[in-house]
Amino acid sequence: MKHYWQKSILAFGLTMQFSPLIIGQVRLPVEEAVKIALQKNPAIKASALAVQRNEQLLGAARNVPNPDLTFDSPTGVFYTLGFQQSFRFPTVYGRQYQQQQQQILLSQKEQVITANNLKYRVRTIYSAIQSAEAYQRQLLSQDSLYTQISQAAQRNFDAGTIDKLALLYAQTQAAEVKNQARVAGFQIASQKKQLEILMGISLSASVFTTLVKLPSPALDTSTIVQNPVVQVAQQWETVAQKAVEVERANALPGFMVGYYNQGTQEATFGLRWRAGISLPLWSGQYKSRINAAQTEHQMARQNTEVQKQTVSSALQQAQDDLTSSANSLIFYETVALGQADAIIGTARRFFENGQTDYTNFLRTTNDAYAIKLRYLEALQNYNQAVLALHYLTGNL
Repeated sequence: MKHYWQKSILAFGLTMQFSPLIIGQVRLPVEEAVKIALQKNPAIKASALAVQRNEQLLGAARNVPNPDLTFDSPTGVFYTLGFQQSFRFPTVYGRQYQQQQQQILLSQKEQVITANNLKYRVRTIYSAIQSAEAYQRQLLSQDSLYTQISQAAQRNFDAGTIDKLALLYAQTQAAEVKNQARVAGFQIASQKKQLEILMGISLSASVFTTLVKLPSPALDTSTIVQNPVVQVAQQWETVAQKAVEVERANALPGFMVGYYNQGTQEATFGLRWRAGISLPLWSGQYKSRINAAQTEHQMARQNTEVQKQTVSSALQQAQDDLTSSANSLIFYETVALGQADAIIGTARRFFENGQTDYTNFLRTTNDAYAIKLRYLEALQNYNQAVLALHYLTGNL
């Protein structure tokens, strides 16, 4: 009779490993989650508006001052109309226009950063949910088995076939696994709430794809310059260089043309025009602005080097994490998982045949299940390293 109960318990535990899709639920691939987030997230909309704003400012790059319209009596005999229009040197308008074009490119590259950050957050949270669900499934499978064993141990204790220590150990192990499964459930709910905020939709009816090993990315020597942050820093260099050109153009002479009758009413039309030139005599102020613009350009160049070093260090760390995680996965996939299955199979056979007691069965299988859980952690760490590499190279 005891062996019958033991076989029934193990059979029931195995049936709990399968969880079919519930009616009304919809699978949500990670690509679809990223697509929805890019459509609904306010940060993406704000970055698009920033691009639009800079495009609208392009028309103001050639900002000609408003004309002066006058109505006065220069001779004290009659009133006359006059107007005057001043202009910057044409080069100024060209340089300002070029600078604004580069400003548009800068806002577009900043938009890429916003999108890359959002993609990384969505994919990272999605991967965390996949890992937590896989972790929970493993724990629920173990929990269903340990709960039945705890109940059977209570019956055997009541019948006097096992002692109090064996009963307490069975109950403690079952409670511990149940608590771990509950914690994993809380983690899943928390991660889903974060993903809902990023996506702007409810995920109550969504089912996530199962945890799988992501392909390892291929890296080359141009990886660092592909990073969106580095590209923005380089674009800032270009904008700063255009600012230097604008300041140099501002030191060029300006022009003025106008119509004003300072003579009699009989003065010919051709003698009523006036023209002038604005001479940049106070060269010190122009030199100061040019020097300041050049200093800002040097600052932008140094900032680019800082960003390259930062990205290079982060890439090296991500590659080291990937290598470490990959080696760990190889160990689990080639050695540890097979041994864990063998341990569980052997323990089951001994337990069914009455060759081991509750305590030894639980202690042995608990170690084997722990190997399976550590494998899931190693797989999650590997996937996170892959996502980090894609994020740093802007290939999400």
